[in-house]
Amino acid sequence: MSAWDEYLAAAQRLDAVRRDAATAAAARTAAVQAAGQDLGTVRQRLALQSARLADLAARAAMAPLMLAPEPAMPDPPDPAAAGALLRTAVTDLDTADAALSEVDTGTVARGPFPDLPQTTRNVLVYGAVALVVLITQLVLFFVASGPAASVGALVCGAALPALGYGVSWASIGLLYGKVDRTPVLGAGISAAPVVLLCGGVAVTAFLR
Repeated sequence: MSAWDEYLAAAQRLDAVRRDAATAAAARTAAVQAAGQDLGTVRQRLALQSARLADLAARAAMAPLMLAPEPAMPDPPDPAAAGALLRTAVTDLDTADAALSEVDTGTVARGPFPDLPQTTRNVLVYGAVALVVLITQLVLFFVASGPAASVGALVCGAALPALGYGVSWASIGLLYGKVDRTPVLGAGISAAPVVLLCGGVAVTAFLR
């Protein structure tokens, strides 16, 4: 073999080594990028799962869950191993989500009377506030003396249902969170005291 042939053989070996190194570097870069994407996915799903657990605990009137991380694992030797660990974490998250879905069937309700439909619970709140408004209106009307005071009490009492509606609306949000507050039904119940008061005044005036 001549010196030229030896040179060509050495050049071919060097080129093969270079190609192998480039392939390994490309594979390593791809593994690092994939591991970074998987890590972002795992972090996002962990945050969502934590929020879901907190929401479930709040609706069940339980204390917030304190999630303690497990002891740190040794650093993976290479990006491929890191990717394998992250894929295992994704599988564990899938299992945890499935278990949580079995518990959170949507029937866990927050606040008083959790077994009642939300509309019924709203009626209880609107009705309780409307009763307070009605009692207040009656006290204002019958305690007031003189025609002018009676008219003033009537006007003040007529404005109380709107205030009661606002109090009921806010109370439902505080008690039950983000639920359907049945505004039309609530407005009708809140308006009942002023209707009853006006009807009572009309009947009293007629009987006199």
